[in-house]
Amino acid sequence: MEKPNIIDKRQIRLEDLKKADYIPFLGGRPKRTTVIKKDDCINLKIYLNTTNGVDDLLKKMGD
Repeated sequence: MEKPNIIDKRQIRLEDLKKADYIPFLGGRPKRTTVIKKDDCINLKIYLNTTNGVDDLLKKMGD
């Protein structure tokens, strides 16, 4: 039996809903496992103001 030529155009798939890390649209932010400290916010501002782009930012934050 030949498979039908069907294109899946669904934006939300059932297999996505079953994932533990799935966040529903307008469902709010996920639960945090740690608290964001003031130092973390300051460091992020420094990174944002001292990098030239997203690639440079990600590279700096990975170090």
